[in-house]
Amino acid sequence: MVPRIVRVDWLVGRGMLSEFSPVALLCGRIGVKWLTLWDGYVYGPAPGLAETLDLLIESLKPRSFLDLFCGSGAFSKLAYIKGIKDTVCVDRFAEAAMRNLRGLGVEIVEADALAYSPRRRFDIVVADPPEELVDKVLGDLQRIRGMAGKAAVIWLGPYHKAGGRIRRLRGRRMVRVIEAWGDALALLWKPGYREKIEAVARLME
Repeated sequence: MVPRIVRVDWLVGRGMLSEFSPVALLCGRIGVKWLTLWDGYVYGPAPGLAETLDLLIESLKPRSFLDLFCGSGAFSKLAYIKGIKDTVCVDRFAEAAMRNLRGLGVEIVEADALAYSPRRRFDIVVADPPEELVDKVLGDLQRIRGMAGKAAVIWLGPYHKAGGRIRRLRGRRMVRVIEAWGDALALLWKPGYREKIEAVARLME
């Protein structure tokens, strides 16, 4: 099945998304007009992940940003708004991102994010996979950490359903799991950035 690219205002008009939902409000705030609709499910940016990234960008002052499973490109748009000019976003179905990021200078790679292998590091890496791919992403944790120059953030799914994944990460060095707006997120960092990551985690919790 091929996903549909639909406007946020169309979703609101059809009653598929409340105009006061966190996703709609976030899209309005950062200027995202297009989302992906797949088998009746709206794929939009997770508000908790967006807030966490906003705080990380403020704290770490990154100059480069990698957005894996970028979907609508909302997090790449956030990075652009925050002044990051070196951004790459990757998704198998990148049409929504292409529309939302047109003219911003963001490099869009239409490819499988699980197989993407950049030849350089990015200061911040975010991975926002569909829930059915989260375990595969966690199996590739070290490779994702290797892409990051400062920190990485991975969406683990709804917090109440992520207990097994949280336990899987427990005890890992330089990894912190937090709850953000009902979602579980894994924060990974490189040596020298623990204090800043912990400060962001405290603000979110």
